[in-house]
Amino acid sequence: MATTEGGSDGGYWAEYTQTWNLVQSTESAAASDEVWPVFAAAFAPDSELIYTGDSSGRLTTYTLSDLSEPLDRQTSFACAQTPLHRLFALHGNRVLAQSGDVLQLCTAGGRRIFGKTTTPNDPFTAAALNTTTRTDAIVCTSAGAGSLIDLDRGTVVKRINLETSSVVLDLERGALTSATAGGCLVVRDPRANFNLVHSASAFSGPVSDIATTSNFIFACGTKAGVENAYQMTPDSVVRVYDKRNMSKALDGINCDTTGTPSKLCVNNDGCLWICHDTGYAEAWSIDSPTHQHQLLGDIFIEPALGEYAYVSAFCVSPTGHAALVADTDGVIHLWSDQEYPQLSAGGSDPDLLPSHEIPIYTRGSELSIDDEYISLSVVSMPQIKEPLLSRMDNNALYDVGRPVSFVDSEIMGHLKKIDSVEYAPNPRNYKRNQQAFGPKWRTKWKDGVDAFKDDAELTQGRSKFLSVQRHRGEQNLPAVTGSTILNEGRVSSIDTNASHGSPIIQQQQQQQQQQQLQGATGRFPVDMVTGGKVPKQMQRMRIEYSRFGVEDFDFSLYNSTCWSGLEGNISNAYANPLLQMLFFMSEFRTLVMSHCATDCSDTKCLSCQMGFLFRMLETANGTSCQATHLLNTLVDRSEATALALLEDAHGKLADGATYSIVTQRLLRFFLEQANNECASLSDTRQDQRFVEQAVGFPQETKATCPACSHTQLRTSHAFSVDLDSPQGSSGLANLLAGGSASVRRAEKMRSGKKTDILELLQQSLVRCDTTRAWCPKCKKFQFLSTLKRMTQTPDGYIVVNFPKLDPPLLPPKSVTGSGIAQAPLSALAGSDHGPPVSSSGEQQMAASWQTSLPLGFTLDLDRQSEDQQVHVGALDCSAGLEDGGEGSADATYQLAAVISTIRDTPRGAEHLLVHIRNPDKQQGGWLLFNDFLVQPVSEESVVGLNDWWRSPSVALYGSIDRQVLAKTLADITRRHPYKISTRILTNPSSVLDRLTAGSRRTYNSSLTGAYVPNRNHAVPLTKDEAALVESGDLVCALDAEFVVLEAAKTEVFSDGTQRVLQPEIHTLARLSIVRANGGSLHGVPFIDDYVEITRPIADLATKYSGIHAGDLTVGTSPYKLSTMKEVYKKLRLLVDSGCTIIGHGLKHDFRVCNIVVPASQQRDTMILFQSPQHIRPIALRFLYWFFCMKNIQSGEHSSVEDAQSALKVYENYRRCAETGDDDIGGIEDILDQIYEAGSGLAWKTPDI
Repeated sequence: MATTEGGSDGGYWAEYTQTWNLVQSTESAAASDEVWPVFAAAFAPDSELIYTGDSSGRLTTYTLSDLSEPLDRQTSFACAQTPLHRLFALHGNRVLAQSGDVLQLCTAGGRRIFGKTTTPNDPFTAAALNTTTRTDAIVCTSAGAGSLIDLDRGTVVKRINLETSSVVLDLERGALTSATAGGCLVVRDPRANFNLVHSASAFSGPVSDIATTSNFIFACGTKAGVENAYQMTPDSVVRVYDKRNMSKALDGINCDTTGTPSKLCVNNDGCLWICHDTGYAEAWSIDSPTHQHQLLGDIFIEPALGEYAYVSAFCVSPTGHAALVADTDGVIHLWSDQEYPQLSAGGSDPDLLPSHEIPIYTRGSELSIDDEYISLSVVSMPQIKEPLLSRMDNNALYDVGRPVSFVDSEIMGHLKKIDSVEYAPNPRNYKRNQQAFGPKWRTKWKDGVDAFKDDAELTQGRSKFLSVQRHRGEQNLPAVTGSTILNEGRVSSIDTNASHGSPIIQQQQQQQQQQQLQGATGRFPVDMVTGGKVPKQMQRMRIEYSRFGVEDFDFSLYNSTCWSGLEGNISNAYANPLLQMLFFMSEFRTLVMSHCATDCSDTKCLSCQMGFLFRMLETANGTSCQATHLLNTLVDRSEATALALLEDAHGKLADGATYSIVTQRLLRFFLEQANNECASLSDTRQDQRFVEQAVGFPQETKATCPACSHTQLRTSHAFSVDLDSPQGSSGLANLLAGGSASVRRAEKMRSGKKTDILELLQQSLVRCDTTRAWCPKCKKFQFLSTLKRMTQTPDGYIVVNFPKLDPPLLPPKSVTGSGIAQAPLSALAGSDHGPPVSSSGEQQMAASWQTSLPLGFTLDLDRQSEDQQVHVGALDCSAGLEDGGEGSADATYQLAAVISTIRDTPRGAEHLLVHIRNPDKQQGGWLLFNDFLVQPVSEESVVGLNDWWRSPSVALYGSIDRQVLAKTLADITRRHPYKISTRILTNPSSVLDRLTAGSRRTYNSSLTGAYVPNRNHAVPLTKDEAALVESGDLVCALDAEFVVLEAAKTEVFSDGTQRVLQPEIHTLARLSIVRANGGSLHGVPFIDDYVEITRPIADLATKYSGIHAGDLTVGTSPYKLSTMKEVYKKLRLLVDSGCTIIGHGLKHDFRVCNIVVPASQQRDTMILFQSPQHIRPIALRFLYWFFCMKNIQSGEHSSVEDAQSALKVYENYRRCAETGDDDIGGIEDILDQIYEAGSGLAWKTPDI
């Protein structure tokens, strides 16, 4: 027993007992090399228990019985997988433990009451207990996200944005005090939604600990070293602040003579205890009126620590008669001012059994099942990656009653909060004041659940998020090191989207086996071609979002081909299948790509945007793409609004419109606009423009007046053929219009005879109708007989538009076991092919064609007859389409693509997908494009139209012999090849220059020297630099700034959790590219373009973008503005030329810019300086400070400054990776130094 000199009214403070190594017995501690330091300790408020938590995550309880013996250990159990940081003792022998991975409330005996976990990327950094009520607590993560937790219910009652990570929290007397790693103290008011009240910068380094009273805040921390700026040293002064006014610190407590303070504690008597790193602790009295704090010289403790040990935990008992000090050697020192101290106010002994020195069991050690003192908590659970047998399958669930009505996702995605009440516009999907439940509510609810089931069938159980895959070890990406990155000065191509054992490949193997089964049996499996359930790969594809955004979604799980899909998470993305079909029309693709390389000055040119999109799809090599710029340009076109081609704010079409009909209209619109915009590329000596020659056919319309026999002739060009409905109509309107063909089809439907698709096509190519029009000879309106007929067979493609079928009026006939339909075209195929049957036994009616698409046909134009009849003949596919079919036919056509409408459920919304014939003749077959999903499919699944959930919308047939078209296209590409001129970089200009007053801001002349900027900060490229661009040897550094067009849409659940429905939508606001080839202009920008934005901006994000109000508006901007098309064209030129681009976080920059850059052309410092052992990416600001010892981004961000900083960081990387500089070290050493420095500074750069 060691005692101190001096005395007090409470007696001598003496060290009465100590125990070694909290998790091992005293006897084995000396022989063991494994020591677990105690990081947290607490006294129970209503019993004589002492709680301790060590670095292994184990919580141990002790009692003080015999003063001459060590503490009696009561219980010991694993509470977390990481070290315990804070312990909060509650009444009823409960304890709240906080570690990096879990916040857990449990009993002293080890029973878990509840727990809240987090991810390794966002660990818990601090926690605090409400000392007033002791019924709620708050926990904070490294991202600054706080959660207020009700300890009685174990639920999160409030989400709090603390804006920055906190290292220490204190929730006491109506105020939340947080201390950050940057040395700041922040006070928030819990009664006012935790709004910021006061803040102060107390230290230059992280805060070590804080203690609060009703009005004062005491804090100890660290400061930057004198010799080394990023080496923190403890501050010997305890800072004191008044919560009511933190503008200036009060007189602090200087501890120079006793050491450096590391732990603070305020006991119930109002005394402040200061514990130093040496273990010495002393008590100070707190005088609120005079703000003077006096040292109680007779109250102090001084435990003897080991030579290399320091204090790791400190606490004072509720009675104030005992203090506990724990050190890093695993030793706890209990001091008291009484010989028989009372630790708690209750003073009762805990109702616990002694632990009998429970040993520690690790993985692989033997356990005795006969030992009654072994707790089950010592047995760790194995890591399980497969579903447990106890997991309940969805098929085993049964109905137990009416569920809660679903809230429309459109309402949840557009909520706006006003005075704690959230409002949203009414999408009017349901009747007013009525529930969605009706007589068939069970079936409707089941359909709603089925529509949102997880597509684990496609991903084969793998996670959709790259971060989760790395955490689970599901993907085996190569380590990014200097040897793998640098290869003779260039980065080796690393395909980050490569599919490592993609589930798509496994599905393709299954399809090949089923195709072999078809060859052996002569029949294709029914469930592959048609069936009552929509296949997963044909259902609507949805992108899910993690906290890392859409960049974390693994698109490679849905595509293992070399063809790229288009993402459907943007407005008007219903056009994706149509754009894919146009892309695979090689002649049309080549034409618009040649046009986008010309000097087209139209800012709303759709052909240019299609050319840029097709170029991206051509070079993406399977990487998922977006049609953002093209669809935004479509929105800006007034014709698109007039034709009702656009979706509304809720993603809905105009009333009565379907995606099938709107897609047919959009196809005509695209072809007409391309025909006009690309007219300058066609040879003026030809009668037809190239688009007219490639798609569609010329037709003649002959109108005859029955009264005077006057005839009118008119010629036009038809880009598509509209088929009549096979159901026909015998209504009065059709009879008056002379619709005899429609009446005949209706009669055939009644008799059960089928109308062939080729027959419908022939009737549509030569159409006879009666229309009421003006007769110039009779001088009045007459019913004119009109005859429309084809006058020339198409040289390229024929587009066939299918009508929408009406549901059948009568129940469908049955289907034979072979799956061949015996019903009319409008009927269903039966139970094996129809929609699901409701609980009442009533089958849901839906219309299907009950036939198959012809793989090819022949066209023969009878020029001998007066009417020039068109004969459509069936093609014998068994003879091969390459043979040309019948020799007497004028032209032969084969099926090239089919756009289909899919309904996931009978009442669900429809979506579109496209089947396209694989242009690679060696592979052959067909490809399915369902947004970002791309998958090979069988021919039978393409041509079969027997399913209720699928109906064709557009079919594209291409001529087998397109030699005439190829010759004309070769002449166009010879005169207008796809090659963007470097003039846009050597002599940049914009169509907006005449609308702006020019640049009115001054620029830093040190950036450019003797060179004069042309556009903002940019100095145009010289001729020699332009030659480097053409050869692909130019090296540059890029950075972009963005603004927010739409805020994120989230869905909040009853338990407080959230699901991101749509992340923030960004658009490019400024693009800066600087030189990196050396020379006098090294680091000087040659592109610094501000982009004109006409759409409403939700958030300028000025702090991160440097964009102010009016900077992107013509007439008010002080900069020279450029259009999005002009900026994109410059970036497209650099990428196509093969230039090397340096930057930080290029993946996000290129995604918002809507461009795909090969990995061999990227030098991303975020990837280069990311250790394989760490998930956390390092910010550019920290990397630049580490290498250059300077701070950037101190105020508003500048893309020029960020690009130059990324260039500096990359130059340091090359120096380390190539030469292994002795002063800095190799890349592996420098990574260790960066992560070590970042951990010590909490990744915050100190003020310089």
